[in-house]
Amino acid sequence: MVKKVAVLLISLMLYSVTAFAALPLNKEIINDLKGFQGRVGVFAKNLNTGKKIEFNQDVVFPTASTSKVVVALATYKYLYPQAGPDKTKEYDQDIKLMITVSDNASFYELLNELDTKNKNALANVIKDFRLRDTRIHNEEAFQKYRYHSVTTPYEMARVFEKVYSEKYPDKEKSKQLKYQLANTIFHDEIPRYMETPVFHKVGELDEVLCDVGVIQDGHDPILISFYTITADHEYASDFIAAESAKLYNALRRK
Repeated sequence: MVKKVAVLLISLMLYSVTAFAALPLNKEIINDLKGFQGRVGVFAKNLNTGKKIEFNQDVVFPTASTSKVVVALATYKYLYPQAGPDKTKEYDQDIKLMITVSDNASFYELLNELDTKNKNALANVIKDFRLRDTRIHNEEAFQKYRYHSVTTPYEMARVFEKVYSEKYPDKEKSKQLKYQLANTIFHDEIPRYMETPVFHKVGELDEVLCDVGVIQDGHDPILISFYTITADHEYASDFIAAESAKLYNALRRK
């Protein structure tokens, strides 16, 4: 009994030391985010422990190419069931190009398919996820925000968490999408300082740079949803890379 109590006390002490050590890093991250030269929003979460770091997580940002993940999900969920073998192969190729190299021609081809064959598909995905502020390929969003696709760091993180857990659209397609997200040609933002696989999607527009993904180290999956608006893309890229490394270290269990 004494031995068990001693082991428990040691475990609690180690946990306390680890938690205490993470606190200065958390504060450093928040101070860095406050000092960003532009507009920034972040939602980060340890998907095992539930521990979070948030900053402007509910602020609306243009999605840039992170919307391509939602388009892929709408295609899987609402176009696949009615498509024959040849058409599904075409969809698979478009999704692969859209995710791995962010091919815009494939993106617009799928948008056209959605507009033609199921106009409500994108809106239905938004409803499936119960997203309040996200709009994809939406005229009302353009009237309000000057961008057709908008989201928040928190809401896009919810989308990625569902894909990671293989709960949407289904296990097979989630695995396929995760594989493609882990094998993109983009390595400058969240993955830059990581020595472990990252499945992610980068987005870039005039003054927008964002990256959303999950760092998978085989121990604690760390979800990071990072959106920025600033005229200096090099500065934004360096900032996302550096802060993502800090977020990973602050949230993972040592």
